[in-house]
This record gives sequence, C-alpha cells and structure tokens, in this order.
Amino acid sequence: MERQKSKTALKLVLLLLLAVGTIISLLPYGAAAFRHRIYSFFGLTDFTDAADQSPLSVHVLDVGKADSILIECEGKYMLVDGGTIDCGEPVAEYLKRRGVKTLDYVVNTHPDSDHIGGLSEIIRRFSVEHYLAPAIPLELIPLSEEYRLTQEVLHEKRLASSAPKFGDTYFLGKLKIQVLGPLKTGTSTNNNSILLRLTYGNTHFLLMGDAEKEEEADLLASGADLTADVLKVGHHGSSTSTTAELIKAVQPRYAAISVADDTNHLPKNDVIKRLNDKGVQTFRTDIYGTILFLSDGHSVHVATEKKKP
Repeated sequence: MERQKSKTALKLVLLLLLAVGTIISLLPYGAAAFRHRIYSFFGLTDFTDAADQSPLSVHVLDVGKADSILIECEGKYMLVDGGTIDCGEPVAEYLKRRGVKTLDYVVNTHPDSDHIGGLSEIIRRFSVEHYLAPAIPLELIPLSEEYRLTQEVLHEKRLASSAPKFGDTYFLGKLKIQVLGPLKTGTSTNNNSILLRLTYGNTHFLLMGDAEKEEEADLLASGADLTADVLKVGHHGSSTSTTAELIKAVQPRYAAISVADDTNHLPKNDVIKRLNDKGVQTFRTDIYGTILFLSDGHSVHVATEKKKP
C-alpha cells in the first residue's frame, strides 16, 4: 500500500514538473527569464537580470583585449565577434545563461584572432541561422589556427558565409540593423571591419569593429546618419581610431571600450580625452566588467558587472 502511494506521489510530481516546464517554454522570454526570477526570489541575483526587463539589450562582454557583443531583442539573438580562442567556452556559457539556443546571426567583423577566435566553439555549440563576415582580399586572409578552425566548423555545419554590403539591412525582432561598412576594400583587416548601426525605436547604437581612421573617413564621407546613443569604440581605444570627426558625427552619450591591461596600454589617453571633451560617459570592460546597454525604444540605461572602484 505504501509503495503504491509513493508511486502515485512520484507520478504527480513528474506531471507537475512537466506542466511547469511546458508553461515556462511558452513564456515570452522563455526559461532564462523564469530562472532569473526564481534566483531573484531567493536572493541569488545576477546583474544580467536587468536585461529581462528590457526589450533590447546590448551586452559588451568582458573578454579582455578582444571583442564579443551579444544583442538580444524580443527573444532573438545576434553575436558580434567571439573574442580570442580561449573565450569560446566562457562566451558560450554566458549565452547559455541568457537562455540562447539559436543565434539568428553571428557576425565576425573581421578575421583577427581577438575577434574570430572564440567563434568556432560558439558555432559548434549553438544553432546558427546566418553567418556574416567581410570579403577579405586573398593577401589579407590570415593563416591563423583561429581562422582555420572557424572555416572548418562552418563547413561541418554547412553554414554559408555571407559578406554584407553597405546599405544592407537585417532585423532582430523590431531591431533594425544597418550595415555601414566596409565601403571599399581596405589595406588591412582592421579597415575591412563590418560596421553596424542598430536602431530600436528612437535609440541607436554604432558598432565600429576595429575600424581605423581610414575606414572612419570612408564612413564619414558616405553621408550616412551616424548619430547614436552608444558608440562601441573601434580597435579597443587605439589612437588610430575614434577620431574627433567621428565623435562629432556620432554625438554619443555613452561609449564602450572592450579592453584589458596589456603591453599596448589601451585605451590611449588621447582617445579618452577626445571622448571626455565631448562629454561622453565611457565604460571600459577592464574596469566595469561586462557592460549592458538597455533600451526601451525611448532611452538607454546602463548596467555593469562591477562598480567603479
């Protein structure tokens, strides 16, 4: 009799778990949001919880002197770059934590190892709908292990690589993503960076890859609207990028620099000064950790992994 009662109770528990799982899967933001709410209920908060309350979130991940940016909009996802090869695992874990199962777009702005390195792991572990990368001249295609591994996994998953052109437009939910560069073939991988302007309602973001002043000049000459609330600073704050002319055209309220302490001593003081002179509030991953920019279509708010010391 007792054994029968135990079996009945176990069946009820399993049915309850199945029902809860079904309900969770039907929620607008899925299991990730539900999990974060449960954690919050028990006081186990995560600073990324803020993204669950915002229809658009742009996550500038702390991947050292490298780039990896997760964009979430209305349950859809784009990853721009994957950091260095050792970043593949932690970036994948971050995506998993955010509830990502399918990446609608993976963008490799250019094939330098600190941008393409982690992408082979990401593409291997997640379903990817579209892969975007610039058309690089044959003489600039790197012979690196990172580039080779990425091409191999693209081939294994039968995922074609598309080279977007100036003016191409993509959508992530209601987020509009415009390709602003490269406008012509550059003489370096940096100056062949894919440049993206994101528009959500009345808010805008400009992602500059590793573009240097030559590609910035092409962008300025294009006549495109460059105004943005947030500027993802090009080339980790190197002096060769983020000219005064670009900052004037963008008029950002916020800037993000993905950087770490290394022998290059980035970001450079002259870049910080140019931003400060225009009243731009600058956030660096080496100081703040991962940075979230949150938009409701009317305004942009910032949440950071670490408080400024």
